[in-house]
Amino acid sequence: METVEQRIQQVCADREHGSRWLVKEAITILRDIAQDEQRPASERLRVLAISARQLVQARPAMGALSSAVGRVIQVHEEGLEAMAAAAQQLLNDYETATKRMAEHSRPYLKGHLMTCSISGTVLEVLVALHEQIEHVTVLEGRPRYEGRAMAQALHEKGIAVTIITDAQADIFLPQCQGVVVGADSILVNGDILNKAGTALLAWAARGHGIPFYVLSETLKISPKRWYEHDPARINSNMALLEEKEPEEVFAAAPVGIEVRNFYFDHTLYRLLTHIITENGLLERRGIREIAVTTRANERLLAKWHP
Repeated sequence: METVEQRIQQVCADREHGSRWLVKEAITILRDIAQDEQRPASERLRVLAISARQLVQARPAMGALSSAVGRVIQVHEEGLEAMAAAAQQLLNDYETATKRMAEHSRPYLKGHLMTCSISGTVLEVLVALHEQIEHVTVLEGRPRYEGRAMAQALHEKGIAVTIITDAQADIFLPQCQGVVVGADSILVNGDILNKAGTALLAWAARGHGIPFYVLSETLKISPKRWYEHDPARINSNMALLEEKEPEEVFAAAPVGIEVRNFYFDHTLYRLLTHIITENGLLERRGIREIAVTTRANERLLAKWHP
């Protein structure tokens, strides 16, 4: 059986799953710690606090991790049972989120669509709406090619699919009625962080006059922001994009060639046609309201030392 430390390390190191899987795993870890009666209550509280901070710091681009952890920890004064119940309620809500999101997406997602890389949320919504989806063009998602897994999953569900290199997006966009992507994080001003390539796809869709839809659970709203016009903040901006090993892009690159490998990029709110959540369309005001609560929970976690 895996230890708590091993499960947290898996969340920190994972590169195969989207944020939906990672968030569910993080919530489950906290619930299991709270319910672990083989540990004394004081030990469970201590491990919960340590694990919560590790999970929040694990993936800067995935605001849902911080948000989910915060919603569990915010009831810590009510005890372990309350935290376990909060975690289980989050898991229950997460299980039904994509079904509700699909109904809100029904007027928009139809015909021939384009998506990039892999998103568990997008996959589940497209499958739920399969009767009105004629074709999906999937970008492969370099450097780890997660789009291949997306294409395979859509094919297995009977949806016609074409997979292309990321660089071919502009060639195929004129055939599409819309672009649909997930989000690893929705920033406080409505901008999104998602798989690298999303921003270029959004600009290309804008150039062709094609609507660009983001599917996201409200849990992914983050109080973080992108400082677009502040050169002094460039390091904090880039930290959100999670740079990984250059060898994934160019193994054994010759000396003198710099290789960069950011997993995420930043897409402006003004390039998005709609953000569709389990509660319907989400505008900037609603995003800010949720972000304020998330920020309060983050501060609570920082001060919590059982």
